[in-house]
Amino acid sequence: MKHLILLAAFVLAAAGLSSCAHRSAPSDPMADWAWEIPSPPPPHMAWVPAGPFRKGERTPESVTAIVIHTTEGGYKKELSHVENQENNFRGVINYFKANDRNVSAHYVMGRNGEICQMVNESDVAHTQTYYNGRAFGIECAGWSSRPETWTPELLESLVELCAYLCVKWEIPAYHPEGTAYEGPYSIAIDDDNKRFTGHGLVGHYQVQPWNKSDPGDHFPWEEFSERVRERIRQYGAEPIELPTPEEVLGTEIFATARIAEESVSPGAPFTYQLTIRGPGAGAVALEDIVFPDFSVIDGLVVSAPKRTASAAALVIYEIELSRPTAGRFQIGASRIKMGGRWNDTQTVGVRIE
Repeated sequence: MKHLILLAAFVLAAAGLSSCAHRSAPSDPMADWAWEIPSPPPPHMAWVPAGPFRKGERTPESVTAIVIHTTEGGYKKELSHVENQENNFRGVINYFKANDRNVSAHYVMGRNGEICQMVNESDVAHTQTYYNGRAFGIECAGWSSRPETWTPELLESLVELCAYLCVKWEIPAYHPEGTAYEGPYSIAIDDDNKRFTGHGLVGHYQVQPWNKSDPGDHFPWEEFSERVRERIRQYGAEPIELPTPEEVLGTEIFATARIAEESVSPGAPFTYQLTIRGPGAGAVALEDIVFPDFSVIDGLVVSAPKRTASAAALVIYEIELSRPTAGRFQIGASRIKMGGRWNDTQTVGVRIE
């Protein structure tokens, strides 16, 4: 009955959303699993394909977290909070369908418990930088600074969705401590970069504490995590425990990208440098790396990648680049595969002058 009520609420709330049509998502390669234990059913949801995403063919070994976001965006004072939040839900769905920032999310959720799936579970959405390949991204329509964002209907639907994903993808239903800056799951890549390694139910602020605060101080992490675990137990499963920091850090590799030169001139060569660190990094081969699509940058001349350093826990690849004209542009993320898991770098900004 609960699912029927949620579905009815969703139909009423989404009746005016031309952007969010009710139809099934494309066939998911994980859909035919033979379950050893009863699993929560997938919540009722709409399907609208996002424009930016990449094919992933992910497996439970490669997915470790669910990252919860708030959509943020503009807030019109002449409208009520309800109107703002409903407009936000519709607007974000339309934005993810096509945008010039190459961003997307697996799911977008509304204040009435609506769920709109936009990227297949086995594929990779572009929503949380270096956690893209290893996590699901859930965007909740609202604002981290406003407690009224977290309606009972939204939270109940979020519990259902996370319980379903935690069981199917073997994700711990716990909220890990700390952020990339500090805590047991923080690791220093170099003097300028730190990364978060936590598994489970993760906040965007943990992955990117340098520029993100969502889902914010009003999100009830302790109560929410317990509700997800209870929902899992109701289906005869047992929540997966968090791995210890030692277990996590013993298998992690991290990659960072940068431009080696401090200044770049038109026509002069400059270097894209990809650094891979962590236990077993030395085993990463060229065929395990997907470099950015340099062809999307007009006039860029690209040489073949060269492995310039290699050790058990460190690999560096360099690519010589040049561009005859001045200007600014961004080089997208590199992806590195190790142990079945894709690790993403950050994007790199370049200014030629």
